[in-house]
Amino acid sequence: MDLFERHAMIGGEVHYARLQPRYWGAILDAARQLGVEVLASYIIWDYHEISEGRYDFSAWHEFMAEVKRHKFKVLARPGPFCYAEWRNMGVPDHAVPFGKQTPEFRGKAARWIEAVMAEVRPYLGDPVIAVQADNEIDPMPFLYGEDQGFADWLRGKYGTIEAVNAAWGTSYESFDEPIPTLTPFERNQKTRDGCRYRYDLATDYARWVVAEYRKNGCNVPILLNTWPGVDAQHWHDLADVADFYGIDPYPSNECRQDYRYFRERLRLLRAVTGTPYLAEFASGIWQGMPNREYTPDHYRLTALTALAAGVRGWNWYMLADRDNWHGAPINERGVLRPDTAAAFRQAVEWFHELRHAPPPRVSCAVAWSWHYHQVAQINKRDADDPLFEVLHDMGLEYDFIDVDRDFDPPDLLFAAGEIEQPERLWEYVRQGGRLVMFQRLLDGCVPPDGTSHPGASRLETSLGFVTDRPVFNYRRVPGTPITARQLPIVVDGDQQRMFDVATGRTYITGYVEQIGRGTLMVLGCAPSRDAVLAVHRYFGAAIPVLSLTPGVFPSIRGDKLIVVNTGEAGTARLLIEGKTHYVDLPRCSGTILDIQRFHT
Repeated sequence: MDLFERHAMIGGEVHYARLQPRYWGAILDAARQLGVEVLASYIIWDYHEISEGRYDFSAWHEFMAEVKRHKFKVLARPGPFCYAEWRNMGVPDHAVPFGKQTPEFRGKAARWIEAVMAEVRPYLGDPVIAVQADNEIDPMPFLYGEDQGFADWLRGKYGTIEAVNAAWGTSYESFDEPIPTLTPFERNQKTRDGCRYRYDLATDYARWVVAEYRKNGCNVPILLNTWPGVDAQHWHDLADVADFYGIDPYPSNECRQDYRYFRERLRLLRAVTGTPYLAEFASGIWQGMPNREYTPDHYRLTALTALAAGVRGWNWYMLADRDNWHGAPINERGVLRPDTAAAFRQAVEWFHELRHAPPPRVSCAVAWSWHYHQVAQINKRDADDPLFEVLHDMGLEYDFIDVDRDFDPPDLLFAAGEIEQPERLWEYVRQGGRLVMFQRLLDGCVPPDGTSHPGASRLETSLGFVTDRPVFNYRRVPGTPITARQLPIVVDGDQQRMFDVATGRTYITGYVEQIGRGTLMVLGCAPSRDAVLAVHRYFGAAIPVLSLTPGVFPSIRGDKLIVVNTGEAGTARLLIEGKTHYVDLPRCSGTILDIQRFHT
């Protein structure tokens, strides 16, 4: 039985070093009233090390005695880093000058891990059920420089400097000359290597720190966590290193600025781990962060969204106010905030209702390539493939497929963005997969001979939908043509005769081709709701549930229908098995219903 089966894994952070000990008991009593079962807390290096190599863990043991009296389980977070919760991000002054890749830092950190694990070991299993190895691992090039062993990294990848020159188009004479390219001003192999190098620095340190905890007797599951972004850490690589893995989402209040981003990151999380976990789930706010004054509705919205996406557990961060944190459900004296506490209790009830439900049902998947999204994030923009926005606006639940790895073949797969290893998708098709592209083609596709004019609109395709954007234009295609025919354009009567000349103009905008046992569809038009639905009809792919109301996002997990509403209270229209159903929804929240009621 895994960690998530043995324990509810619904928890919250209590920062004992920032709270007055006389209120610990009241805070834990309040946490129990919320339904929380697992507490998390840092064990901060700089707090417990009174001088280099000398430690005082008395506060930790006093806190653990209180925890045991209240019968909580614990997720221990001993660092070495804790980031913004303490001076120097939690490391003592003598360790500050050294980056995580250096032997100096690792030597000091190894001594800390040995010391803290000597104190934690007696609690392993009960009440400490898991240990987090470091926090949001990042090589910090902004502090410790861009070059943290780049020559060795290149040597490990390419073997010879001649191979580097062949890949980059350069003429270096030794591995000491290249400089990391971490800002993607252009997209080429040099940039891709720089970005991969940054990923690998984080993963290398993760391997080291996890191994140190194991060496010092950590026999409970080890957690690694990262930011919700993908610029600094390769989630899948870190998930491979740890026993379980989670991200730290801090969306804007009521997700008004970033709901799509939040949902996509939850979807990606379940693509890299079978036990999606939110290691820091925003609760209250660290002072100074804008647009994070969370309302009770915010907590309902984010909790239900996480559960709709298949999340198996979370750690609310923070659970209690402290020196520079406010708005949590419990204040620093252990008093519950009534409105916020009610929202937390509701979230806990939802969690238990869905705790054993399978992942959400989907009708399709979308290809995910780490480098493409990493570059987009570094450049501070969303991925520039419009398909993502279309799918979000539809409220369609889908899976991400990490095409840089072996993957279980989905029934229907949309290509999006740039794919570093297109051969993996071609093999998916040859083995019987169904792959769909719009206007971003993989290497190996037949490119169009030309295009329509830039102002093309009202083009009716042979798949039964109308596109209002320019399209590809082929002379000939390798399979069955997909055409787009110009519908009549209604203009001022004086110009109508002239515009009628264009009516009926037809473009071969794409094709359907059999490749091996599978099917490739190239549409050659911009993605749209109607186009996505037409593709589903063509392939006979049933959509489990589809929202007909903007801002409403439904999903099905097992025998439960989860409907999330991002706007004001109202009635949502849902399409289930070809029939329209109506569901009343509260403001900025949602509901969980038995799916069976919609099948009668």
